[in-house]
Amino acid sequence: MESTPNHLPERPELAVPVKIYFYDTDAGGVVHNVAYLRLIEQARSELAEHLGWSLAEMGQGACPVVARTEIDYLKPARLGDCLEIRGRLVEAGRVKFVLEFEVGRPADGALIARCRQEMVTVDLATGRPKRLREDWRTRWPDRAA
Repeated sequence: MESTPNHLPERPELAVPVKIYFYDTDAGGVVHNVAYLRLIEQARSELAEHLGWSLAEMGQGACPVVARTEIDYLKPARLGDCLEIRGRLVEAGRVKFVLEFEVGRPADGALIARCRQEMVTVDLATGRPKRLREDWRTRWPDRAA
């Protein structure tokens, strides 16, 4: 069941805290590059739920699929770091939408990484593109492409 625009947050963004564990790091205790994509996926899923698109809904019909990822690694994160991933919807088109993420370390204010992802809504049954949720385009018209 899709949310109505009135039930969506005022701003299409969310901050998600994450902690770095052994499985995110290399032998030197530094977060390896692919781990950032897993952390961003976690934040992306939580952001989608915050914006009214539950994981249960994604598993039953229209699902967001990553079409493109750009990531800039700016500083290393290490084992035990408590990070915050800030995600936001920056563009909502008919089928495609764009999300941006910043991975930061609140303890020292360091910006660890930036990521931009282009997403496409796909019908799971057919594998074909499907229209993006209309409530997103209605709620945040300034993001409409």
